[in-house]
Amino acid sequence: MSKQHRLTDKQFQINLRSDCQTQDTNRWLTEQGLDADTFGTTHIRLLQAQQQAHTLLTHHSGLLTDSQRMTLERFQQQMRQPKTRSRLKPTAANAVLNISSRVNRQLFRQHRQLTQV
Repeated sequence: MSKQHRLTDKQFQINLRSDCQTQDTNRWLTEQGLDADTFGTTHIRLLQAQQQAHTLLTHHSGLLTDSQRMTLERFQQQMRQPKTRSRLKPTAANAVLNISSRVNRQLFRQHRQLTQV
C-alpha cells in the first residue's frame, strides 16, 4: 500500500470507535423493536407505532384485548416485510398509537390508585 493511502493511528482509532458505536446503536434499535437497515427510510409515524407495538406486546400484553393484540401483531408483520412496509402510509400508525394511548391511560390509572393508597 502506498504511503498516501495508509491510515494514521488516529484515523484508525476513529474508524474503530465509529464501527463500535454503530454496532451499539444497531443493537439498541433492535432492542426497541426497530430495524436498523430501514430506520432512515421509514416515515417517523410508522417508526413510532412500531416501537409502541413492540413495547406493548413485550411489557404490557396483560392489558391488551385479543383484538388489540391481533392489530399490533398484524402491524408488526407488515413492518417486517419490505414490500408492505413501503406501501404503508403514515395513517396506518393511527390504530397502533390509539391502542398505545388507551393502555397508557390504564397504566396511569393503576399507578394513581397504587400511590393514593
